[in-house]
Formats: sequence, C-alpha cells, structure tokens
Amino acid sequence: MKYLKNERGGKPLIITVVILCVFFLISGVATVYFTMKDRNLKFSEEVVAEATKVAEAELAKVFAVTEKYPFEKRFEAIQSIGYREPKEGEYAVFTFEKEYDEDDEFYVILKMRPHKTEKNLSIINVAVFDKKSGSRIIEKNNVLKWETSENE
Repeated sequence: MKYLKNERGGKPLIITVVILCVFFLISGVATVYFTMKDRNLKFSEEVVAEATKVAEAELAKVFAVTEKYPFEKRFEAIQSIGYREPKEGEYAVFTFEKEYDEDDEFYVILKMRPHKTEKNLSIINVAVFDKKSGSRIIEKNNVLKWETSENE
C-alpha cells in the first residue's frame, strides 16, 4: 500500500519500460539479420538444377491427376500424389506440404488457388526448399485445367 501512495515510486515502471525497449530492439535486430541471411544464401548450379527437376516432376504429377479427377475432388487428387491435407489460407489459397523421407534433401510446398474467371481452372505454385537452411531454392507456377463432372 505504501508504494501506491508514493509519488516518487516510478523506478519499477522505468525499469520495466527499459527492459521492454531492449527486448524489442534485440528482436528487431534479430529479425533483420535472419531475413538478410536467408536472402544472401546462394545455391550451387547443381542444387538448383536438381531442385528444378523436383519442381517439374511435381508439376507433372499434378497435371497427371487433373485428367483423372474432377474439379470437385481436387483436394483428394493432390493428396493422392503424396501431399498432406490442405491448410486453407487467405483468399482461398490452399497449401499442401509434400510428405517426404528423412534422407530427402528438399521439401516441397504446393499452393493452389482458384482461377479468377474460370471455375475448372486452378493456379498452382510449387516451391522447393532446402531442408537444412529452410530457404527457397526454386518456385514454379502454372495453371491446371480440371476435368468437369458429368452433371454440369
């Protein structure tokens, strides 16, 4: 009670504010550092070429399932080629992560969003990441045309 009436008792508040300012300053510097570190990461031509092959192979698998599945079953189609259940993001962007083995050097994220004008089209984005650093190596985009169901 005596501290509540003490008009000169601002020391704990000042100490708390200084600690919070130092914490925010350190976290800001760390964020900038790790962002710049990821941008400056360069991969060898062999790694980029191999990652490109992986991305193109994944796109080929996705194109193959579009011939077998209608638009309404597009999530099942993507899961049939080894991707996990989608996570719905902003603006109906669905994110799938490839299930991979421990000895794989890459991991793949596939994002699918609806086309703005056509119902049976989806815009697909395949990104290949380095497993060790978590940095994106390559990204490929394309448009998928799904089969339409018979009742349309």
